[in-house]
Amino acid sequence: MKKRSIWSLITLLAFAVSCYTLIGCGSEDPVKAKTPKKSSIISVDLAYASDLNGGMLPDGLISELATQGIKISSDAAVKVNQEGKEWLITDKENQQAYTATAESDKITFNKATFIDYEVERDAVAETYKNFVTNYNTRKLTNVFKLWTNKPSDELLVNIAENETIYAEGKGVRDTLLHLTKGHASTTSDKWSGSSISEMYIRSRGGRLEASIHSPNALRNGETWVYLTKIGRKWLINKVESIETRNLAGHVKVQIHEKDQLDGIGYFDNKKFLVDL
Repeated sequence: MKKRSIWSLITLLAFAVSCYTLIGCGSEDPVKAKTPKKSSIISVDLAYASDLNGGMLPDGLISELATQGIKISSDAAVKVNQEGKEWLITDKENQQAYTATAESDKITFNKATFIDYEVERDAVAETYKNFVTNYNTRKLTNVFKLWTNKPSDELLVNIAENETIYAEGKGVRDTLLHLTKGHASTTSDKWSGSSISEMYIRSRGGRLEASIHSPNALRNGETWVYLTKIGRKWLINKVESIETRNLAGHVKVQIHEKDQLDGIGYFDNKKFLVDL
């Protein structure tokens, strides 16, 4: 009887220990307080909007961004995409770019694709200049090298009243060759120059693309060009040239992205306008 009592006591103690270990026998384990997650949103006071509108990055703004993990050079360029609402900050020194957007009582910062606009602007202008120069001197082999030579290539030229010449894909090469050999007396026709009145550059789908509007054209007039950067080269994908006497009836740019089935073509959103 005594042995049975001792055995029962041992069993009871073992059960008590197990109960305490597994479930605490009704007692609650202390719960550690969770550390609040640090916000990933970078924002500053809306008061800085007036500085950004003026293209400035005051020391206070730079310091405030630094405390939130964004290092911006005081020489970074500020472009006003929409006054009081959106700005693009390009920092060449740190090879970074940010979009700043006004939201209620704050301005939020988000990373953007870094583009060295001065370098790309000059490269785009050089490609167009080479196109004009090589065409005018009839160095067509060099002209063809400046195109993407893809099925999406387009050429639209209006050099006579009610006559529009259109080609796409491989037909672009043949049409340019035909024009230089004398289509409707075009043997000696030239682009009158390579000046550019407007240029747009943007990043889309992981690649850079550009648009040009020039007050020069084959037989004088206006030209619209869409280019894309492939590797290290800017190449032409679409050209639309309208002679001066036909501009009155030219109601829209045919190679505009809005009129392309794939949405890829000339674009002129002022948000992407670059200084020439």
